[in-house]
Amino acid sequence: MTEQAKTLQTGTARLLAESRPDGVLHVTLNRPEARNAVSFEMWEGFSSLLDQVERETPPRAIVLTGAGDYFSFGGDLKVPPNRGEGALATAARLEWGQRIITRLRRLPVPVIAAVEGGAYGIGWSLVMACDMVFAADNAAFGAPFVNYGLTPDGGAAWFLTQQLGRYRAAELIFSARSMPVAEAASVGLVSRICPAGTVAAEALAFAAGIGQGNRHAVELTKRLLHGAQTGDLETSHAMELVYCARLQDGPELRQAREAFAAKRAAANAAKQG
Repeated sequence: MTEQAKTLQTGTARLLAESRPDGVLHVTLNRPEARNAVSFEMWEGFSSLLDQVERETPPRAIVLTGAGDYFSFGGDLKVPPNRGEGALATAARLEWGQRIITRLRRLPVPVIAAVEGGAYGIGWSLVMACDMVFAADNAAFGAPFVNYGLTPDGGAAWFLTQQLGRYRAAELIFSARSMPVAEAASVGLVSRICPAGTVAAEALAFAAGIGQGNRHAVELTKRLLHGAQTGDLETSHAMELVYCARLQDGPELRQAREAFAAKRAAANAAKQG
């Protein structure tokens, strides 16, 4: 009997989540009529989903997409971002988004953003929180906050400064211009460019093949990459030692060695035959 994909409940139709038979979790921002602009409802659905991911066996990888032919236009300017009566109530939606972006970035599994059309504002921040970015050949990115009388949010200024340096990040943010996908790839903000309409499929196929089933090795590698962005070399070396010792005693390395030996034996037999 063929294993079926499983739909995870997020509490909203604005965020869809499907656990695929290959172990990949496919998450879709689902407001295509608003170019997947983020809302309270979407962030709350994300929070519920991440609760499930964090307390259960991690998926092989996560692929994040936008419904239709667009990733996300950013925050919904038509809906007020305030909630409650706290001191920062007028920034409540942003605070939700910040929490989700932080949690997504820290997940111990690879996360791939699959971007069709474009990613702007906090939608781009969400993309930059991922480990890899697969983007359509007609995609574009932007952080036009100042043109709307706002400061960058969702960590955009931090992500861009980390990747581009202060001068390039400042030019991009203060000009509020769109960055074409080719330029984004040239400065390290895109991992792979795909033909338009194929990005989600390519990202899902890539995610399914990560680590060839060696989930412990993949998880610990993700933890290394996360620490490398803000830590020093000595800290990274220490983490490597711990993780290497952990994997040396595990079944994945033994199975990988056995598979390599069998493959080499088959190749030698084919040569002799």
